[in-house]
Amino acid sequence: MKYKSLAELFLTKAQRFGEKVLVRYFKRPQRELQELTWIEILEKIEKVSLGLERLGAKPKENIGLLSITCHDWLVCDFAILCLGACTVPLYHNSSAETIEHITTHASLRYVLVRNKIQLQKLRANFHKFPLLEYVIVMEDKGDIPRNEPKIITLDDVIRIGEQEKKKHPDKFRENIKAIQLDDLATIIYTSGTTGIPKGVPLTHKNVLIAALSFFEYVPLGEQHVQLTFLPLAHVFERICGQIYGIDQGVIFTYCEQPEQIPYLLKNADITMMLVVPRILEKIYAKVVNEIAKQPEMVRKTIRAAIEFGIEFQKKKANKKPVPFLENLAYSVAKSTILNKIKQNIAPKLSIFVTGGAPLSSEISFFFEALGITVLEGYGLTETTAPLTVNPLLANKPGTVGIPFGHFKVKIADDGEIICQGAALFQGYYKDEESTREAIIDGWFHTGDLGEFDQDGYLKIVGRKKDLLITAGGKNIAPSHIEHKLMQSDFINQIVVVGDRERYLAALIVPDRDVVFKWAKENNITIDFTKPLQDSNELIRQLEKEIYKFSVELAGYESVKKFALLDHELTIDSGELTPTLKVKRKFVMEKYADKIKELFL
Repeated sequence: MKYKSLAELFLTKAQRFGEKVLVRYFKRPQRELQELTWIEILEKIEKVSLGLERLGAKPKENIGLLSITCHDWLVCDFAILCLGACTVPLYHNSSAETIEHITTHASLRYVLVRNKIQLQKLRANFHKFPLLEYVIVMEDKGDIPRNEPKIITLDDVIRIGEQEKKKHPDKFRENIKAIQLDDLATIIYTSGTTGIPKGVPLTHKNVLIAALSFFEYVPLGEQHVQLTFLPLAHVFERICGQIYGIDQGVIFTYCEQPEQIPYLLKNADITMMLVVPRILEKIYAKVVNEIAKQPEMVRKTIRAAIEFGIEFQKKKANKKPVPFLENLAYSVAKSTILNKIKQNIAPKLSIFVTGGAPLSSEISFFFEALGITVLEGYGLTETTAPLTVNPLLANKPGTVGIPFGHFKVKIADDGEIICQGAALFQGYYKDEESTREAIIDGWFHTGDLGEFDQDGYLKIVGRKKDLLITAGGKNIAPSHIEHKLMQSDFINQIVVVGDRERYLAALIVPDRDVVFKWAKENNITIDFTKPLQDSNELIRQLEKEIYKFSVELAGYESVKKFALLDHELTIDSGELTPTLKVKRKFVMEKYADKIKELFL
């Protein structure tokens, strides 16, 4: 192993890159990006780490980190790691119940939070946390209580660390040297679509193997500028983005607000970004909507260029010969039309890495036509994220790629994806029963259903526990159908139901912006203050959309009936996990009456 710990990785890279910019971020209320170098970040990490130690934090203990994605997340994470302690990330949008469970289960004495919003989630329940000694607030706008001994600011910790550094100038590096490969680096609690979150302990060895192996298939380099937006509490952005990016020496541009994404992509020289499919779907939808506003001849020309580009990329992906004239025609379409579309999205962007949910291959080929490679991958918290990914030079849209060399992956008799390997966790934290259920004869059972194609690329079919068994005995993965129907601009969210029933049905949340635009263009009056289910015109339009996007589905996979929901499924309402996955059991119980009516 090249490094003994993640702390040693960062220290080594900071010594190499020195005065090179490491992070960029917006410092409110300014709109210009602020920059910090590797040395500046390292100095801050050292002070925070020594400050935590002076406050009583010890190596090998668990320390919580409750924050949005921001540059201070990186600082606090590595300050904890450099102490030899274990980072326990919490989603900034976690419920009070989840925060209480993790804080208690992980025996947290220290929790670093972003601002007063996260502070209040803990402060309101101080009486439930007898072990909690300090809540450390990163961002102080003058609204942090100064008269409570348990509450201090990150600036306070930095001042304490400065004094410690003067007294013990070698202590920081001594702490790093003492860390071992098999020491815990982090415990990540899975958001889970059912039940209480489970803690997944990952060692420095797990994380280093997973992150540094990413170079096998997605080689980067210090020329890349990464837009960092996804939750760092999630294993995907943390491992494939932050840790791998540190190894490669990329520049992190932190985006704290979703509305900043289009501006940064277009104006901040972003070359790569980790995304979930929903972001790509929204970018694609925005392009389509902009094209629709153009005069008819212009609109037809642009659409023809896009369709030609998509077909061209499909041929390349399928390794079909492309005649010289087609290559020439694509070059013309790219230089005259497709490049202009890319300029309006992200002029310098070359790579999207996506995971977490299925992505339409059509959308993937759309970006490929623009000159932006979309690499789809697959992994779980238990596998320290990347289990498979599409290689940069052998990308195959519609699949999640091929397994990394340090993993063995196979399909069990019932279609479940199982694996074993060096980056695999050893068992759930304080949960032997769940460990026995998940790891059988040395093989981790992912709970996902999949299949390998003839080239060894993996395709995800669905979740094993989500399988619907129709009255006719057909096994159906609802996510496969939902993925198809979500290609409709009219459908914002959808949950397919029909277990033990004669046919399938669905709960649908329409996209209000699209519906409003459609209604206006067709002189249809829709009263959004009344149930959308009452609009016969909208129901008929959605029936057409479902038919249109079901052509590739088998007859028994067709959605025969649906009910409309007048509000989005949200995290706060308990219908989604912090990573935006549907809690099917909860949704089925909450909307039981609506679902029952669909099968009368």
